[in-house]
Amino acid sequence: MANTAELFVWVRRQWNDWRQAKYRLDALDDPHWTNVSGGVNAPAPQFFIHAYVWCSDAIEGEVAHSGRHGSCPHRIKVCVTKKGNDPSAFAVLANMAGPKPK
Repeated sequence: MANTAELFVWVRRQWNDWRQAKYRLDALDDPHWTNVSGGVNAPAPQFFIHAYVWCSDAIEGEVAHSGRHGSCPHRIKVCVTKKGNDPSAFAVLANMAGPKPK
């Protein structure tokens, strides 16, 4: 298995948000499959991997979040799509999240 400290993924707040941020894979906590986003709890058309990150830990880019939880940094739920991510990093994350629900 690859060292997660050397793998990176692009995350977004909702599955279809154009705003993205790059995080170290090992900065993602509790990867799991769901069809409900963080923040506004927007429904998705299918299950995507979601996880939690600290808003201040992005290496590049920016994830949409309101700050209504208080001053930064704070923990936010993000979505990781297969498209736009390195296949090996996504495979490690998918393995961590377990089987995709039907």
